[in-house]
Amino acid sequence: MSVMTSSRHFSRTWGSVTLGLTVGLTLGVVALASPVTAEAAGVASAGPVAPGDRGTWQVTRVNDGTWQVSWRSPVLLPVTSDRPTIVEDAEAIGTPTIADDGRTVQVTVQSAQAPDPADLDVVLSGDRLDATGDDLAGTAPAVAAPVAGAVLGEDPATPGPYDVVSSDYELPGVKIAGMSEPIEMVGHVVEPAPDAATGPRPLVLFLHGRHSYCYDPATGDDGWEWPCQAPFEEIPSHLGYTYIQQVLASQGYATVSVRVNGINAQDYALDDGGADARARIIREHLDHWVDLAAEHQVDLSRVVLVGHSRGGEGVDRASIQIPLSAPYRIAGQVLIAPTDFGTQTAPYVPTVTLLPYCDGDVSDLQGQRFTDTARDLTTDDTSLKSSVLVMGANHNFFNSEWTPGVAAAPSWDDWGGNADGACGKKTAARLSAREQRDVGKAWVAGAVRLFADADEVFLPMYDGSGATVASVGDADVRSHALGGGRELRRPALGTGLSLADGADTQFCRGSTDFAGGHNICGRGIEQGNQTPHWPSSYEQVPTRRAFEMSWTAAGQSGGMVFTKPLDLSGGRLELRTIVDPTLGGVRLRVRVSDADGATATLTPSADGVVPALLRGHGLSKRWAQTVLVDTSAATGVDLTRISRIDLVGDSPVGRIWVEDLAAAPTTLAPVPDERLPLVSIGNLRQVEGDGPGTVTARLPFTVTGAVTRPARLVAVVAGQERGSIHRISIDLAPGQTSGSIPIDYEADDRDDYPAMYTIVAAWATREAMTDDYAGQLIIRDDDPTPALTVTRVAPTVKEGQSAQWRLEFAARVDYDLFVDGKVVRGAKPPVRGNDVPLKWLRQHGATQHRDRPLWRLGGYLYDELPTGRRVLTVSVPIRKDGVREGREAVTARFKVNGRVYTRTIHIAASS
Repeated sequence: MSVMTSSRHFSRTWGSVTLGLTVGLTLGVVALASPVTAEAAGVASAGPVAPGDRGTWQVTRVNDGTWQVSWRSPVLLPVTSDRPTIVEDAEAIGTPTIADDGRTVQVTVQSAQAPDPADLDVVLSGDRLDATGDDLAGTAPAVAAPVAGAVLGEDPATPGPYDVVSSDYELPGVKIAGMSEPIEMVGHVVEPAPDAATGPRPLVLFLHGRHSYCYDPATGDDGWEWPCQAPFEEIPSHLGYTYIQQVLASQGYATVSVRVNGINAQDYALDDGGADARARIIREHLDHWVDLAAEHQVDLSRVVLVGHSRGGEGVDRASIQIPLSAPYRIAGQVLIAPTDFGTQTAPYVPTVTLLPYCDGDVSDLQGQRFTDTARDLTTDDTSLKSSVLVMGANHNFFNSEWTPGVAAAPSWDDWGGNADGACGKKTAARLSAREQRDVGKAWVAGAVRLFADADEVFLPMYDGSGATVASVGDADVRSHALGGGRELRRPALGTGLSLADGADTQFCRGSTDFAGGHNICGRGIEQGNQTPHWPSSYEQVPTRRAFEMSWTAAGQSGGMVFTKPLDLSGGRLELRTIVDPTLGGVRLRVRVSDADGATATLTPSADGVVPALLRGHGLSKRWAQTVLVDTSAATGVDLTRISRIDLVGDSPVGRIWVEDLAAAPTTLAPVPDERLPLVSIGNLRQVEGDGPGTVTARLPFTVTGAVTRPARLVAVVAGQERGSIHRISIDLAPGQTSGSIPIDYEADDRDDYPAMYTIVAAWATREAMTDDYAGQLIIRDDDPTPALTVTRVAPTVKEGQSAQWRLEFAARVDYDLFVDGKVVRGAKPPVRGNDVPLKWLRQHGATQHRDRPLWRLGGYLYDELPTGRRVLTVSVPIRKDGVREGREAVTARFKVNGRVYTRTIHIAASS
């Protein structure tokens, strides 16, 4: 039995796929396998870790060309938002899953030969767990010049006039599939005093991320049982945003921060990392606030969600799921250092994503996808999608309960490394914990006021204008934006290359590939993936094209021509521009040409200077900064009909990539009351059948909401056969409510693995969004296992011959049979270690005390019966030593397909 699809075929060195998910690609259920282990300086144990103990590798053959690779840590893995990944040459080789022991990272890969653990590493947030030392330590930073921005006259972090009160509530727990313990319903409320004349109050709901959940107040040790057992107490992660809640409440907002330690303790086995579970808890709390709204003067038509880390992905998932018919309306969301394992975004929901440049947890800044993915989904989504890059900020310190010195439980700086290294605490590039919270307070409060009250005085903090506020001092915070009424021009979509003058230009594919060709934007890896706009090619997620230009002398230029003229009469042109940090910052001029050929050359803001981002070990960021051009200064051109834009290198050398450019309005456009239809991929279990021939299984999917325009998703199907990774398109017709993904497999009447799995993951690309984005097809084998006989080739052999056992199936099977045997205590006198060749003993047992019976030295017997063969012979060679001996015996016991066979062969007396 094999599974395939007839669509386009993709393969990699290891033939595996990660799908950008937490889905584990277990390609077969095998009862018996021969493990090959490689230990790195010791064996993992629950006790103290010996110096240099870097865990244990194991590579187990699953079937022909399929291997399970696992690494067991000597200690419990930390509870973080990022996931440990097994990599080779900085590229992940499969989708990681964590075993129930909390220590073992495992992936399934496909390769003709066994992966060599010497070539592999386990990486978590940029640090190799299986190697000594800290990969983020010891590198001096290359400082990037900060961007000086205008200081707004009004500061959203300034406390308002209202007195503030706090309270807590606890409701019965919620049972969620996949987790044995119910999830707590606990909320910490901070709001204006009941008698404060605020008028109707918007509601701001906070959701924390994945962090340790239990601790011992006396010792500071983490606890790993759930629920927490005395003397361990829960870590109050939900109290870590009180500093923002207090400010918002003083300004007239009701706020609640909810606790989800129960999810943090149990989400390790969930396919989506717990995003759907977190979204469910958000909806449960909002349902509760329907009953509280009148008493607390809350206006539920203006709800803003704020999520940190995995809480950010949970918030976005809730915004996707909550329909317009709900008794509350999501006015916007703020995502702080979020994960986005599902490459999802919330159409028609204004979104600000804070990206901490020195994030040591979600170090690839994958939250950028919430902005980028939204760009091409639909044409009428005018919701603002803003990314805010906070230089010098780490992952944890936005939450005061994850910050040393102020947290109740032990906490840490997630960046790690030497204090004077890249992003180290002693460098000028790093913000202190208080400075980072000041930025978080200002940018979250500003977004809340922008979304809930349409207070556009704060828009320049988010739209690429570079504005800052007094409360954050000289903190370096940068932004860019999509949506909001911008008219976009996208590289290679309605645009072409203009004739370059000296510069080298192309449209490149926005991905990172170690061995990528010239058309890959992220070709060649300096220090890991060149995130966050360009995913690694192994992820298989949809990518976008970028305009790339490099020059070697000032004055060289290149650009794009448009099939539809761009109206720049509004006075504002934005180019989301990535600078190659290996060549340093650049200075640019911009030349605009109208449809009649008239041109004007303009200097962008900051005198055209676009600084390179901070470089250092673990900092291979390629993030698009806003090149802002005031087009009102142009003369002699028709700004309503701009048909070409060229970039002129005004520095001696440089390389840039333009993700897109836009004519931007001065105010935000209204957002339509719409939601895109949601597609959920289902699961299917199907009995193989006898065939013979190809059978088509249909993995179902459902559509929630109305499909009013042709829509499309991209899916990756990962099957059982080596290299069977396929990327296909799923097209939805207006009115469609369900469908299926065809997956072909070969059915026959031969025994096979009990179950074979095909994993499917989907990403929305046009006029739809995913909800449950992963599903699986399970084919159950229905063929009987043929009878197996185990016989002696000869009951008695002489010295110099081999004792041989014959294992024979009555019929062929469709799997490799791994035979696991052992010489055991049996008839006497037994064959001893010195009766077999030393070379054989080195491979099958212990070589010390060779005078002992072979069964005491190990005497392991293992072999493989390849697919299609019925007979296997297992041998123990008997050495002819010229010593007079009596009759001896060797007894072997084999375990095959759950049954045990014991057979004895005698060795004739020698003279």
